[in-house]
Amino acid sequence: MRKAAELLVGQAAVLQINTDTSPNLASRFGVRGIPVLHLLKNGTTQAQLAGSRSAESVVSWFHDMVGED
Repeated sequence: MRKAAELLVGQAAVLQINTDTSPNLASRFGVRGIPVLHLLKNGTTQAQLAGSRSAESVVSWFHDMVGED
């Protein structure tokens, strides 16, 4: 996730949440397994990506979701 966060600087904020220490937040977003990425807009999930992914695939997914090349 750190590399994806570095690649997305200026485009998105990438945050990592510990579901063991933040169970209410995990519940709020319906996290059933980890890792999972949520693309949020104004606090609402717009898309999700579950499972371990390379940084490049996360960046590609992000761009696909927001309509950027």
